[in-house]
Amino acid sequence: MLSTIYAVAKEFEHEHGFSPNCLYMSYGHLEALKQQLEDPYEFNSILVFLGMELILTPNIRTPSVGWAHAPWKEAVHV
Repeated sequence: MLSTIYAVAKEFEHEHGFSPNCLYMSYGHLEALKQQLEDPYEFNSILVFLGMELILTPNIRTPSVGWAHAPWKEAVHV
């Protein structure tokens, strides 16, 4: 899963000229990502390392990335 995320992030950066700051994935993708981590409950450190916020959506087939002007936590007042 990490290699997929890295690949789509690099593709986005190549296409747009800047890095994405949002990572879209399903709960299934999240579980697959957590299985690749040494401590599956510390996946926030991976998101900080990647520099992206996680947006979970049930209907996405493959992880994708994007860029938002405002951090999602501020945009949706979480």
